[in-house]
Amino acid sequence: MNSKKTLLALAVTGALFATQAMAVDFHGYARSGIGWSGSGGQQYSSNGIANGITVNGGDHKYRLGNESSTYTEFKLGQELFKDGEKSFYLDSNLAYGVNQQGDWETTTPALREINVQFKNFADSLPGATLWAGKRFYQRHDVHMNDFYYWDISGPGAGVENIDLGFGKLSVAVTRNTEGGGAYGWTYDATTKTWKSTQDKNKEVFNDVFDVRLAGIETNKDGSLEIGFDYGVAHKQKRAKLDKDATKNGFMLTVQHTQGNFFGGFNKFAVQYAKDAMTSWSVGHSLGASTTNRGYMLRVLNHGVVQFSDKVETMYALIYEKTDLDNKAGKTWFSAGVRPMYKWNNTMSTLVELGYDRIKDQATGKKNDLTKVTLAQQWQAGSSIWARPAIRVFGTYAHWNDKFNQSHRTDAGYKAKDGEFIGGVQFEAWW
Repeated sequence: MNSKKTLLALAVTGALFATQAMAVDFHGYARSGIGWSGSGGQQYSSNGIANGITVNGGDHKYRLGNESSTYTEFKLGQELFKDGEKSFYLDSNLAYGVNQQGDWETTTPALREINVQFKNFADSLPGATLWAGKRFYQRHDVHMNDFYYWDISGPGAGVENIDLGFGKLSVAVTRNTEGGGAYGWTYDATTKTWKSTQDKNKEVFNDVFDVRLAGIETNKDGSLEIGFDYGVAHKQKRAKLDKDATKNGFMLTVQHTQGNFFGGFNKFAVQYAKDAMTSWSVGHSLGASTTNRGYMLRVLNHGVVQFSDKVETMYALIYEKTDLDNKAGKTWFSAGVRPMYKWNNTMSTLVELGYDRIKDQATGKKNDLTKVTLAQQWQAGSSIWARPAIRVFGTYAHWNDKFNQSHRTDAGYKAKDGEFIGGVQFEAWW
């Protein structure tokens, strides 16, 4: 094909794509940047976590100036059918994550969402939606440390927003496959008996049945949400779960949301989980595990307040205790604040201070991490939620590890040490 035909083909393809794209909803999330550590080299984690410095033994971190990866989510959706108030909507989400280390970094995309939602599907249930497929389902999170504390996302189906008059009922079931496998059966010709051996190919499927009632008015601008999640493990034919496997568990969540709270909002939540639901502590179940028998109790409070036209602040307090029969649990305490001073509609200065402590159940020893970030930011609007944003930041983290010290010392640091990181990052959602 000569150059003129190539240009013509590209022009036609581009025009067709542009015409089709006009009818497609495009949403997403993205972040990327560059950073340097005080000890030399690129921005990286000093404790083996690829996406930021965390407290030793913890899974979450205060994220401003503490994210060392490139991550994107591209969501495409379109209404495929509409008849009066009834409509079918197709939603999708492809996610990509790389280590932010070079020009060419290959990755396999993750298909995070692909689902169809039938809105107003039944005349007797106005406003209710029937859905099926992979989906981010009614997730609740603390933005400052990227902590999704109620998240049953996965392949599933359900009906949501059934109006009961005093609140809206949603019911759903989702599934996630558990790693490690189950015990499979093999035939011993010598003894002419069946024997069981652990087989990673004998997958264990964990279903979570979710029931929640939201929008219960409690006071002016205040509402209550109550949820119950039950997880149960299923095994393949000719497989069995270990005799000590938890097999099932549950999680109960009660959350109060206060709107118009000092110009922002406040969320207060209490969660209690048992056995199979304690591993992830967010709503996913690990029923084949033999190490998660016990309970988890979590209390958290987070939100945003606006002190003046110039100052807006995020805050978070988290207490979580996981008490396990094998003494492998932990207690996590976390407190963070992110004030923002607005110089004008598109420029601001932010400070984020976060503190995390992990207490080991078996020994009672504690690991601590204190992290502070100063960032100069240019953003698309004056709100603390305004994005896109470009930030120039400096971060200092200091830790003091009393248990599992090799987790950090293997990376060349002392159990009591610190690190400075500087860099530039953009973040966007749309």
